[in-house]
Amino acid sequence: MILGRQNRLKSIAILLTFSFLGAAPNARSKDVYNLTGLPVYPYLTGADMDSVARTDTMGHWCIRFTAEASAPLEVVEDWYRKALVNASETNLRNDEKYKSYINLSGIKLAVGLDSVTVFRTGNQSTTLIELFKCRAGK
Repeated sequence: MILGRQNRLKSIAILLTFSFLGAAPNARSKDVYNLTGLPVYPYLTGADMDSVARTDTMGHWCIRFTAEASAPLEVVEDWYRKALVNASETNLRNDEKYKSYINLSGIKLAVGLDSVTVFRTGNQSTTLIELFKCRAGK
């Protein structure tokens, strides 16, 4: 049976999602399902794991975990700097993906194809966290 392009992409996304399975740490007594395997800030107020892998602008397949924390931006940034010791750091104001955000403050820490972004916009009361676990495309 020959699968159409859309069905092949769905199948690939499902396979990639399962191939990225990792340990899921706890955050304040509630389970946080983090399939990226990247470290999760321990004091979250909310979290969500995307249900499918997506391609980025470079053609990499990525899964994304998003979370919120009530801690100040600087506290969460410092925690991730310690958790990802050898990561390269970029100010998000210099990242194309985040240029459309108004009054953005934050950083992106990258290790190979994987990355963590920690940021706030405007007078936002929470710090946002995004974890991206990526694999090279075909």
